[in-house]
Amino acid sequence: MLDERCCRLDLSRGQVHRPKHKLQRDLGVLPAVPGSDELACCSSRSAFMPQHNHRCRPTPLLYRFVPRLFSRPNPALLRFPAWRSTVILILSVIPLAHSVPPLHSSLHTIEYCSNDTDIIDHLLYDTALNYNRHQLPSNPVEVRIELWVQEVTSVSELTQDFEIDLYVNEFWEDPALAYEALRPCKGNLSFDYKMQDNIWIPNTCFINSKSAQIHSSPFRNVFLMVFPNGSIWSCWRIKSTGPCVIDLTKFPMDMISCLLTFESYNYNTREVRMKWNQPSPVLLFKDIELPDFTMVNFSTHIIEAKYAAGVWDELTVTFVFRRRYGWYLLQGYIPTYLTIFISWIPFYLGPRAIPARTMIGVNALLAMTFQFGNIIRNLPRVSYIKAIDVWMLSGMTFVFASLIELAVVGFMNRNEGRAEIKLRDLQKRKKKKSPYRIDSEQLDLISRVAFPVVYSMFNVAYWVFYMSEVFTNEEK
Repeated sequence: MLDERCCRLDLSRGQVHRPKHKLQRDLGVLPAVPGSDELACCSSRSAFMPQHNHRCRPTPLLYRFVPRLFSRPNPALLRFPAWRSTVILILSVIPLAHSVPPLHSSLHTIEYCSNDTDIIDHLLYDTALNYNRHQLPSNPVEVRIELWVQEVTSVSELTQDFEIDLYVNEFWEDPALAYEALRPCKGNLSFDYKMQDNIWIPNTCFINSKSAQIHSSPFRNVFLMVFPNGSIWSCWRIKSTGPCVIDLTKFPMDMISCLLTFESYNYNTREVRMKWNQPSPVLLFKDIELPDFTMVNFSTHIIEAKYAAGVWDELTVTFVFRRRYGWYLLQGYIPTYLTIFISWIPFYLGPRAIPARTMIGVNALLAMTFQFGNIIRNLPRVSYIKAIDVWMLSGMTFVFASLIELAVVGFMNRNEGRAEIKLRDLQKRKKKKSPYRIDSEQLDLISRVAFPVVYSMFNVAYWVFYMSEVFTNEEK
């Protein structure tokens, strides 16, 4: 074979062996290395005989020899079966030499990283680290709170509370859970609620909520993420019912404030310091609008509450809702206007239509009473006067005043129609009438003007007083 009978460089001896004339004639080329005149080559006969020189041609010489071998093809190659085998062997070796990658390049591409299971086993269950979930990560631990409001489902005046769906986010640092030195495969580790039983948590809660529950649809909505530097992010989605501060003095142009107070249930300020996550401690997923209310503002503040066991940080978020009074305009105010306008119709019927005037006035008063009862039955019982009370009672007063005017007109009409003897009748005709005397027709004429004017003045004073705060809050 060629790898056993080949030419090689023999620079140490300084000898140059030329191939035989028969090899030149058969191959048609002179196999020589460019740039070197000292090429030791075996004879043409010994190049194809296995019992002679057993020396291997260097690999660079093969690459130099093959292009020149095929640059001038010679039919004489077909006479040598051994040479054909040699060419096949060379062609099979060259692709393999190119396909094998260098050893040093493969070593640089292999990098080791730790998966989640290895990291958790090392941090929590390694006896050398001895992680204790009951031990504070630092003294004190700073816990930052951020709330994401998803939806407010209801605000009730009767029970004085509201229902809210929100995400509670907690951020703190635990140096014992730092795993940056372990070369993690991912930038963070994510876990479900079961992981909370294995690490330290601040045990925060809503201390003023009437009820609170973590959503379980279809699993418990608790999220925990641990970062390589030991920072921890805990998130849980809850539905909570909190109290509301209700002042119905300006109902239905009033506003309601609802509160949620957040604190660590187990740790006071010496162990845990609670703070709002700045600059946005509260985020709204969308504008909160209910059938009866619209959220117009929210605010956060921190207080230090003193208890027998120490001082606790209390984080309070306040949601302000403005009542949408469109329904009350349609169901209360506009019908009241119509009822009062109807009560003014008897002023135009004349002093003789007493039965018709009486029926209109009584029906108007009953309608006002029914409207008033229909509105206040959906409100809590309070001991102070509301704006709707002022409106309805004032409307009933105007209707009642129209009935009083009807009674006066009827009384005056009866005295004027009483039968008298002709003598007295003649004497009365001779008497001069007093300029200050008013009869029933004149009283109706005065009522037609007085009632609308007084009621208009009342409307101006009412709406200016109760709507001033609404306009001020809208400008803010």
